[in-house]
Amino acid sequence: MNKISKTFWLGLFVASPFTALASLLDQSELRYLEEIVVIGDRQNVKEIAGSGSVIDQTEIDQFDHIDLGQLLGSVPGVYIREEDGFGLRPNIGIRGATSDRSQKITIMEDGVLITPAPYSAPAAYYVPNVSRVHTIEVLKGPSAIQHGPHTVGGSINFVSRPVPDVQTFEIDLSKGINNFYKYQGAIGGKYNNLGIVLDGLAYGSDGFKALDGGGDTGFERSDFGLKLSWRPESNIEQLLTLKVGYGEEDANETYLGLTDDDLREEPTRRYRASQLANFTSDHTKVLVNYGAVLRDNWRINIKSYYNEFHRDWNKLDGFVLGPALQSVLARPNQFRTQYEILKGDTNSRPINSQTLDVTSNDRSFESKGIQLSLTQIQKFGSATLESKLGLRLHKDHVERQHSPVSYLMMDGNLVPNGISRPYKTWNKAQSDAFAIYLAETVAWKNLSMEVGARLEKIDGKKTNFATNTSSKSAQDFTSPGLGLIYKFNEKTTILAGAYLGFSPPGPGSTVEAEHSLNYEYGIRYSGPVFGLEVVGFHSDYEELIGRCRVSDSDCKPGKEFNGGEVKISGVEISSSIEGIQFGGLSFFINGNYTYTNSAFESTFFSGFSQWGLVKAEDELPYLPEHTGQIGIGIEGGKWSLISNIKFQSKMREEPGQGVIEEGLHADDYVTADVTASYFHNDKMTIQIIMQNVTDEAVIIAHRPYGARPNHPRSLIGRIKYQF
Repeated sequence: MNKISKTFWLGLFVASPFTALASLLDQSELRYLEEIVVIGDRQNVKEIAGSGSVIDQTEIDQFDHIDLGQLLGSVPGVYIREEDGFGLRPNIGIRGATSDRSQKITIMEDGVLITPAPYSAPAAYYVPNVSRVHTIEVLKGPSAIQHGPHTVGGSINFVSRPVPDVQTFEIDLSKGINNFYKYQGAIGGKYNNLGIVLDGLAYGSDGFKALDGGGDTGFERSDFGLKLSWRPESNIEQLLTLKVGYGEEDANETYLGLTDDDLREEPTRRYRASQLANFTSDHTKVLVNYGAVLRDNWRINIKSYYNEFHRDWNKLDGFVLGPALQSVLARPNQFRTQYEILKGDTNSRPINSQTLDVTSNDRSFESKGIQLSLTQIQKFGSATLESKLGLRLHKDHVERQHSPVSYLMMDGNLVPNGISRPYKTWNKAQSDAFAIYLAETVAWKNLSMEVGARLEKIDGKKTNFATNTSSKSAQDFTSPGLGLIYKFNEKTTILAGAYLGFSPPGPGSTVEAEHSLNYEYGIRYSGPVFGLEVVGFHSDYEELIGRCRVSDSDCKPGKEFNGGEVKISGVEISSSIEGIQFGGLSFFINGNYTYTNSAFESTFFSGFSQWGLVKAEDELPYLPEHTGQIGIGIEGGKWSLISNIKFQSKMREEPGQGVIEEGLHADDYVTADVTASYFHNDKMTIQIIMQNVTDEAVIIAHRPYGARPNHPRSLIGRIKYQF
C-alpha cells in the first residue's frame, strides 16, 4: 500500500472470505475491482470477522450533516469531542484511542491514506468534506490491522462519489439561519468505455458566536473533484481510474473559549482577544487506480496517490510571559487583570504579563505513496481459501513555522506593540515507510477463520532549523491478528478476535511506541424486521502516547510522553427495527449504545498537561462512560419524518476517579435533530432540517482554551433535484 523509503514492514492482514469471494465473482461490482471500499455495503458488515459499520448515502442524506462527528454518532464504539460546533476539525476516537485531532485512528479516502502526514504529524487537520462522500466505513477489531499505521483503535474509510452508470446532472441547495448556505452540484455519466463525474461543493456560515464589539466568526469552504474512468475492451476485466480534487477553507475560528460562568450566561459569546483568529487552508489530491482480474481467481490492484496540504492558523496563544489561558479562564478571580484584558474591558500595560501573543501557526504537509494488492481465491471441496499479498510504500513530511506577534489590548482592539520576536517553532519532520502484508482466510461450511500479521518499519527524521540540529529514529513492529466467525444459521452469528495494535511515535521522538493487545467477542442477529449486535471489547495498552499540542500548557508542542499501562474495556450495542407497516405508513427505529471503562495502571507525574499527576486506577480523560443515539422514523408514500436523539454522560477532561463533577469535566447532554422530507417525484426532494430542537446549551469541552459550547438550535431548508 504506500510509497518510497528505506524502511520496510511485513504485514499479513485479514479479510472476509464472503466479501472477497463476492468481489471476485461479481465483476459488475467495479468498486471491488477498484478496491476503494474496505467493507462494502451493510450486508457485507454482517459477514466480516470483526466489527464494522457502514454509513451509506441514504443515511448521509437524512440530515445532510456537514459535521462528520454528527454522522458518526450512529456508530457504536466511536467517541467525538466537539470543538467548534461545525466539525471543521473533528476529534474522533475509536474504542478508547484518544480523540484528540483523530491522531490515533487511520483515516483513508478510497482505500488510501488521506490525512496530511499520517506518520510525521498524525493530527488530522484535514478530513474529506462529508457532503461529498458517498459512503463512510468504520473498521474495528482484527479487521483494523490491514490499514496502518495506527491500529490501536480502528480505521475510517471515506468512499468518494462513483461514476454514475447513466448521464446525471444533480443540484443540491441549502439555506439556513446565521446565513448558512450549502451549494452542491454534480454531472457525469458513462460513454462507451469512458466514465466521468465532476462535482463541486461550497458551504459556509456567518457563525453562531457573537464577538464582543462585533466581527466575523463564520467560515467558508469549497471543494471540487473530477473522476475519470476507462474500462478497455480486452480479454481480462480491468479498470483505470484517475481522481483529482482541490479544496479551500477560510474560517474565523479561535481556540479561545470562555469561563464556565460566562458560558452559562451567554453560550455563544466570544471575547475581544479572539478578534484576529483566522484559519486558512488549501488541499490538493491525486489518485491513480488500476484494477484487473488476471485470471478467474486472481485480482490485482495498484494505487498511486499524492496529497498536498497547507494551513495557517493565526490565533491567540496566550500572554507573552503570563499565566496560561487555561488558568485564567479556570480561575478568573485569581487572574483578574488578564481576564479583563481577554474581554477587552481593561487596557494592557506594556509588560509581558499583559501582552497578548497572537501566533501564525503555518504548516505545510505532503504525503505520497504507492500501494499494491494481489488476491487469489481457491476452492478445495467445500472449503475456500483466500490469499492476499500487499505492499505499501509511503513518504510524508510536515514543515512548521510558528511566527508570534505581540499585541496590546487598547480600548477593545488588539494593537501590535512593534517588538519583533523569533519563531516559536521552525522545524521539519519527515517519515519513510515500507510495508508488506500477507493474509490467509479459510471458510469451511459455517466457520470462517482469518489469520494475519503486520510488520512495519518506519524511518523518521526531525530537523530544528532554529537550532540547526536534527534527530533520527527507526522503529519496526509486528501486528498479528486472528478473527473467527461462526454462522449458526442465516440470522445468527458469533464472532471473536484478537490482535496486537500499534501507534508509532513521531519522527525523532525518544518515547516508546504505543502497543495494545485488543480482544473482541460478540453476537449478531439479523432478521427480516429486527436486528441486534452486541460486542464486548477489551484493550491492554503499553506505553500509551500523549502528544503535546499548541493548546497544551507547560509542554513544548510536538513533544511526546509515555503514560505506561492502561486498560480499556466496554460494550457496544446496536439494534434496529424496520419494515413495520401500519395504516399505509412505514415505521422504523434504530439505536446504538456504548459503555466504556478505563484506568491507568500506575501512579506517575507527566509533563503532558492533559495528564499531569496520575494515580493508579484514574480514568482516562475524554472517554465518556455512556454514549449513544436513537433514531425514529415514519415514512409515507411521498414524505418522511425522522428524528435522531443523541446522548452522552459527563466526561472527564483530566485523569481522575470517583465523582466526575469534582474535576475538570464536560457536561452530559441529550440533543435531538428532526428532519421532514417531501418527495415531489423521483427527481426532486424538499427537506426541512432542525438541529438541536430543544436548544440545549452545554459545555462540550474545556480544550483548547476554556469552556466551549455546542451548536445551538438551527433551521435549514434544502432542495435537491436530479435531471
